[in-house]
Amino acid sequence: MEVGSEFYHNSVTKGKNEYQKLSVYPHRYLVSGITGLGLIANELKNTSRSILVPDYCCSSMIRPFMEQGLEVSFYDAFNLNHVEIADDVDAVLAIDYFGFISKDTLAFSQKCKEQGKLLVVDATQTAFSYAKTYELADYIIVSYRKWFDSLCAVVYNKNGFTVPESTTEYSVYLDAWRQAAILKEKYIKFSEGEKQNFLDLYALANKLLHNEYEGFKTRDSEIEIMLTADSASLRATRRANAQLLMDEVKALSETYDIQLLYHDIEEEDCPLFVPIIVNENKRHFIHLELVKSNVYCPCHWPVNRNYLNRETRYSRSEISLVCDQRYGTDEMRMQISALSRALELSTRVEM
Repeated sequence: MEVGSEFYHNSVTKGKNEYQKLSVYPHRYLVSGITGLGLIANELKNTSRSILVPDYCCSSMIRPFMEQGLEVSFYDAFNLNHVEIADDVDAVLAIDYFGFISKDTLAFSQKCKEQGKLLVVDATQTAFSYAKTYELADYIIVSYRKWFDSLCAVVYNKNGFTVPESTTEYSVYLDAWRQAAILKEKYIKFSEGEKQNFLDLYALANKLLHNEYEGFKTRDSEIEIMLTADSASLRATRRANAQLLMDEVKALSETYDIQLLYHDIEEEDCPLFVPIIVNENKRHFIHLELVKSNVYCPCHWPVNRNYLNRETRYSRSEISLVCDQRYGTDEMRMQISALSRALELSTRVEM
């Protein structure tokens, strides 16, 4: 048994996605989140010279704005009530993290609009929640690959698009990733094939997207996966899994140097992950111990020195526990057992 890593084929129950329409704005379907951000950056460059982004984010989110010539500056993502927005900032990127809706993000977004800034809301991490920030946004981007096996991202534009719609399909990327997902499904569900085969294909797909990401639409089959994902089932499973993990982490925090980034699940929250904070000097050790137990938890987000960045303590200390719809109670308890062992071992190691 293993927990985490890339999604395999048929990783979500089919039904109806009640959350597929985050706004009534004109929208376009694209192949990935970075492609969607590239479209937004391309739209912005005609009216904007600068964008303010949260300091806690993936470098791939910064890249499209820089490559379209926008000046990028950072604000403290977890101190929103004290962020000063400079007069020369034209646009602001707002995010609610890990599927947890924050009142501070809404207040910050309202402040941005009151000051006449264009508001870009990255809803990837809240794709299965309704946030009031969506109503304020000029642009919304949501990518579904972090939720299940759909290579589909949607960009919403309040005022309509000026950039021509792409007719180009990134076939080599789509084919590589989908084949990897199919091979992984056979390996996980039926013990068929070799693990390295789908790992190599995922690596190839990720390399292809890193090398070229701009202007690609997605396939109808990928859109269909997103549209027919059973959002009610997905939300229920993720919320239950996350609650179990959070209860167990609270218990572990009485013994070990570990804490939750979010302590409660509110009514509208749908956790993408359950983020925990550990001793930054021991994160690498703990992460490796989890991998040894076949628990593959990502760390969000390592700083990429190739791009403009502002390092935060979360970049050095966060681990994302997996709570998605592929799993149930047994896998959550396996994950907690592995985490407990890793924490105990970390107390015996000098770092």
